[in-house]
Amino acid sequence: MNLLYKGAITTGIIGTGGVGTYYGIQALGTTKVKDQLKNRLLSTSGTTNQSQWEARLASLREDKVKKEDLTSELQEIKDKSKNKTWESLRDWCSSKVEESYEGEDLKFKEIVSYCTFRNKDKFKGTVISETTVSTKWTKANGVITGKSEGLSPTLQAIKKKLEASSGKDTSALKKWCEETYETPWTTNEDPNFQNAQQYCLDDSSSTS
Repeated sequence: MNLLYKGAITTGIIGTGGVGTYYGIQALGTTKVKDQLKNRLLSTSGTTNQSQWEARLASLREDKVKKEDLTSELQEIKDKSKNKTWESLRDWCSSKVEESYEGEDLKFKEIVSYCTFRNKDKFKGTVISETTVSTKWTKANGVITGKSEGLSPTLQAIKKKLEASSGKDTSALKKWCEETYETPWTTNEDPNFQNAQQYCLDDSSSTS
């Protein structure tokens, strides 16, 4: 399963009426895709959000995203030989969000993955960009291990991995943070977003 899809699925719940929700939204009848996603969508106006569009195009072209798993239009945008640009992706999104919402189909998943903000776009601060567990990640690890209470179940599990006497995983926080950076953003109130805001940024040691 695509990492983005997997990360976004964790935001879904089951409503009291038995209607499933997915990616933080709920089907309430025949509406357009843009009405479901609202402020989660990147702007399709001019060069607004260009850096995010460029990042989405780069993400689409990663090797882990298999061409055969995409709809035909995205397959063409993914293909570098077609000379498609971030504007091509933006325009595809602009068209697709005007279509009717038909549930959790492939088209909708693609829109969530390539037309919306990711958590890292919404953080108040800078994500940690070290590729190995060096100074900044070691400092962030210390914030987690220094907490005796107030950690969410997710972070408690990470703390156990960081402190394990056998099989210690010093990259446990790094792995979780980096996955959360790239997860499609739903709301600032999402528990994973709040945890990452507090413990996954360069200034995490100054937040408690």
